[in-house]
Amino acid sequence: MTRRISPTSLIFPTILMTFAFSLGASVLAPRRAFADEDDDIQRQIDTQKSGVADLEHLDENHTATAELQRLKDWLSQAWELRSKHEPDEARGVLDRCLAQAELVRQMITAAQITAEVADKEDKLKKTRDETERKRKALQDAQVKRKALEATVGP
Repeated sequence: MTRRISPTSLIFPTILMTFAFSLGASVLAPRRAFADEDDDIQRQIDTQKSGVADLEHLDENHTATAELQRLKDWLSQAWELRSKHEPDEARGVLDRCLAQAELVRQMITAAQITAEVADKEDKLKKTRDETERKRKALQDAQVKRKALEATVGP
């Protein structure tokens, strides 16, 4: 004797399992996404912090010291927001940090170019002074030559 299974008896367990699976997935999914988002933010903060050290080494003239400190403060703020599980605010601060790092790079580049221009202007001034000195010496030599030719005769 075979037992016959009614279609309604199969539907109820299927619906129950589908509901349980979707409920379990919805409960578990935000945690994983939340953890992944925190990890992503942490990675971005760590990357930008390592970039700060590079910027400090590039800033030989110490022209962007205040801006670098502001960048460090904002990275600390991003870390605190990440620790408080406020990813949107942390990402906003990280975007600000990227813009600040670009500003620091531009300030460093501008300072380096300004120093190069000052060196070239100094070299140009020295060259002009030397040229003027040689021109004056040449004129003095020509005056002496004319004076000698006048006294010695043709």
